Amino acid sequence: MATDIKQYLRQWSLQVNGQRFIDSQDGGQCLRCVFDIVVSPSGAQSFADIQIYNLAKSTKIEQRDDIILQAGYQDRFGSIFIGTVTNVYMERHGPDVVTRLLCWSGATSKARGVMTGSYGQGAKLTDVIQDAAKAWPLYLEIDESQFNGKDVFPTGFTAHGDPKSILFDLSGMFDFEFHEEQGSLVITRPDKGRSTTVFEINQFEGMVGMPEVNRGPQGLGVNVTTRINPFIRTSSRINIKSEFSTYNTGNMQVAATEGDVSGNGEFNVLSMEYVGDTHGDIWDLRIDALRAGTRELANTSNGGGMVWGGKVDQDFRAKVRDIAKRQNLNPDWYMAVMGFETGYTFSPTEKNKAGSGATGLIQFIPSTAQRLGTSTQALSNMTAVQQLDYVEKYFQPYVGRIHNLGDMYMAVFMPAKGIGKPDSTVLIDQATDPVAYSQNASLDANHDGKITRGECVAVVNKSFKLGQANMG
Repeated sequence: MATDIKQYLRQWSLQVNGQRFIDSQDGGQCLRCVFDIVVSPSGAQSFADIQIYNLAKSTKIEQRDDIILQAGYQDRFGSIFIGTVTNVYMERHGPDVVTRLLCWSGATSKARGVMTGSYGQGAKLTDVIQDAAKAWPLYLEIDESQFNGKDVFPTGFTAHGDPKSILFDLSGMFDFEFHEEQGSLVITRPDKGRSTTVFEINQFEGMVGMPEVNRGPQGLGVNVTTRINPFIRTSSRINIKSEFSTYNTGNMQVAATEGDVSGNGEFNVLSMEYVGDTHGDIWDLRIDALRAGTRELANTSNGGGMVWGGKVDQDFRAKVRDIAKRQNLNPDWYMAVMGFETGYTFSPTEKNKAGSGATGLIQFIPSTAQRLGTSTQALSNMTAVQQLDYVEKYFQPYVGRIHNLGDMYMAVFMPAKGIGKPDSTVLIDQATDPVAYSQNASLDANHDGKITRGECVAVVNKSFKLGQANMG
């Protein structure tokens, strides 16, 4: 039987300010491009890290340039990122000079339009969303089958201002998610059934490895990797068929699975990550998905209370819940991490006792504080509630990759090595990094000279359990 080789022929291109910059058909095969793109509705925009090797010195890409990155194969090729360059860095990787582009998909509030409208009693939510998309302006992608007669304004609604801010308010009122994706405004309800296109994912359709079942003993979610397909969106459905699956309980405890839990079946796409290397083997789309008709477990807290809630005031608890809602994460996870990092004081002035210069609720180091637009001294002068703004800002780039408490702590401790990795992963080895080991030796529970992810996660799990005795 003849095989269609088009499905194996990789293609990619980069446009800058509407002009073709690199194309795999006319020289792009010679230039190496490495990219990592995170598409997460809970973040309301996409983020891209694009690295181009050995560009000519005369070739310039600058801040605020418009970028379109396309990737895929001859039989499925299209845009995977449309956005704007926020920063350009020149780096050296061995003998190579790398132009690194950090980009995001969102327009600033100054670049967006202004929404003005007055809606009478019984007005439909979908009508207001359509007007918000026009005011933005963005092409609207919405599955109207997810909205019904209850999604109306019983006393009317008045909208005036930034359409993104208005959509944030509406998403809290009516429980939906929105984000910019490839030049569109995508509106979705992850827990509802969808009428969008179903994409098959199996060993014959580009699946890499096997799916990982997650989100508790019921197996409500799945992480699966497939070859890049630009036609899969966060509003899509996927149907997974795999003989084998792995299982992740979320690091909190070992729980007995319920029923015949596997990674097979139909799921709603929640978030995606494109990773690729034009001169390497990686050319993947990593999908985080949720079974239709179920709710995201990460949003639930313990019985309405909050771990360590008794140690902080009402304003602090309310702000943590607001941040958790915006980032689609469990508020208890923030509290467990901040509890451990501050020695359970939740003090914004807490200093690192190992002498690293770290300060505050998640122990911001000086370089991190600078990257966030502040300093450790300024952070120390803030109240705990004020400092939470920078806690939110810190976690935002990792939102689409945090799936459990362990991942959240790894985002603070060692994101590059720890997020999404097995608990056996060695993060610090005394033989190769004695300084880092000395500063964190207390984490080495078995004193073998190696600090693993599992040993790190154990301390934040302990914080979570201790916090349950201080609910509030």
